[in-house]
Amino acid sequence: MLEKQYAKVKYIDFDGYERIIVLSDIHGDYDGFCGLLEQVQFAKKDALVIVGDILEKGNQSLKLLRAVMQYMENGNVFMAAGNNDIIFSQWYEGDITEEEVLWYVNSRKNNNSVLIEMANELQMEYKTAEEIRALKMAIKNAFRKELQFLQELPDILESPIATFVHAGIQPGDLDNQPYSYCLTAPAFADQTHRFEKPVIVGHWPVSNYRDDIINANPYINEKTNVISMDGGNSMKLWRQINYLILSKDGTILQTGYYDNLPKVKALENQAETQNPIALTFPNTMIEIKNQSEKNSLCYVPHIDQELIVDNEHIYEYKRKMYCYDFTTYDLLVTFGDVLSLCEKTENGILAKRNGVVGHYKGKYEML
Repeated sequence: MLEKQYAKVKYIDFDGYERIIVLSDIHGDYDGFCGLLEQVQFAKKDALVIVGDILEKGNQSLKLLRAVMQYMENGNVFMAAGNNDIIFSQWYEGDITEEEVLWYVNSRKNNNSVLIEMANELQMEYKTAEEIRALKMAIKNAFRKELQFLQELPDILESPIATFVHAGIQPGDLDNQPYSYCLTAPAFADQTHRFEKPVIVGHWPVSNYRDDIINANPYINEKTNVISMDGGNSMKLWRQINYLILSKDGTILQTGYYDNLPKVKALENQAETQNPIALTFPNTMIEIKNQSEKNSLCYVPHIDQELIVDNEHIYEYKRKMYCYDFTTYDLLVTFGDVLSLCEKTENGILAKRNGVVGHYKGKYEML
């Protein structure tokens, strides 16, 4: 079972490469993956390290999986497994049941699951437990190459310049790391142990580390030597894939991100909000006090305050009510700034500027 296994370690060396490009949590976004590689001008002289979670939540998981497999055949691409990349091993080894898979695939918004993509490619249904059992056998036969690739992924990539793992590691010997911790450790960048060399992780969206503003850029904790990469792609409205570029000696050359959101040009200046509030999962649990047709007055235990939340941003999870990530922050904007458009609102737009998310209420034009 998952909690009784130890992580699998692969040792790699970056000799001969000019740059090491690191990214994580692409989550089924094939177009975003290709766009990022084009943006950083990825070439044969570079090494690419993917710190897990290429699958799920986006609608191109199967296409992305096959692309990563093809890239890895060239020898300059390395990948560690993420918790969303082990769904097949969990299923076939009995860690999850057919009933749990049935609930899962039928709960996915917009059918965003590699299981559904495989079912569609096989022209099979997945609405009953019997259909799920048939699909399980069909996937095993039809996608042997893809399943073998995922099964053989290491959980930790160890190199002379950094350790790469999806969620986190514990202090001590890498060969005795708990498998579940490596793939699912929450908020790892805030743990207190300082590692001798950088530990680069994904898994926990970097926006979760702040309560004042939503900042989706890579989070570097210099006190602990941990770099957290997950920009929230395919999960958050700001749809951001972060990247980190290292030299072969481990020096950080550049951090950045890619998104394919619509772009707007700001036509007015805007001052930023003082003392804003930001709520990101799992601190978004709410209690609905009064509900109207469009929005609700909600009590938020995390901040001990009441907020008005649009009803379309409220959802139920495990019998508790939550809102989607929420911010009261108005962006600092200067005329001519180019913003990424996350969502249109009643009073303007939710936008992103240099990886920071907030509201813009001025005039703008689409680019």
